[in-house]
Amino acid sequence: MNISVIIPTLNEEENIAQAIARLRLSSGPGRVEIIVADGASSDRTAEVARAKADKLIQVKQSGRALQMQKGALASSGDLLLFLHADTRLPGDWLDELTQAWSSDDAPVATAFRLGFGSPDPYYRFVSRLASLRTDLTRVPHGDQGIALRRDTFLRIGGFPPVPLMEEYELFKKLKPLGRVMILPGSVATSARRYERNGRVFNALRSVGIIVLYYLGVPPRSLARLYR
Repeated sequence: MNISVIIPTLNEEENIAQAIARLRLSSGPGRVEIIVADGASSDRTAEVARAKADKLIQVKQSGRALQMQKGALASSGDLLLFLHADTRLPGDWLDELTQAWSSDDAPVATAFRLGFGSPDPYYRFVSRLASLRTDLTRVPHGDQGIALRRDTFLRIGGFPPVPLMEEYELFKKLKPLGRVMILPGSVATSARRYERNGRVFNALRSVGIIVLYYLGVPPRSLARLYR
């Protein structure tokens, strides 16, 4: 099974080199195709990615859905793994993916459990709540390392061109096709958005956006709340 890891970026100069290096180290040489889909960064993200990734896809406008779509279309792997630049996969991520996708009862999509790179107890609490949400909705968020087969991705049309909630829109199309498997390993994603916006505010805003989405508020309107 060939894996393409697609990393959407916007001004991730400080993170992208380490993200690529971790993938190389944990997967071994030549086992994983690394694609960076950059959304018009104003720093050196594209320059660093061009030197270190297997492919750099430059998108004239930012927006993770569009960037991941372009990256997926440029990929050659059988399995697509979408990864944020500030998210670390668990050490045995490749074994977990291989085992899940090699079984006779393979899922339609997988994702890891959410964790944070901070040891603060607050983030352990947030990650537990996030695990509960994912178990109930079966819709993992983008920072959980979502994976699905490339042929499935192409068959359903991939990510819709929305500015937010792209994973929710994607899983609307995926869930009727099979089960979503949440793998046992946890990612370690950055807490920088929580620290920048305020911990409680960021958590409440995230919950509010999800509730509004389920109430029918369109993603374009929700994107104004996310900025």
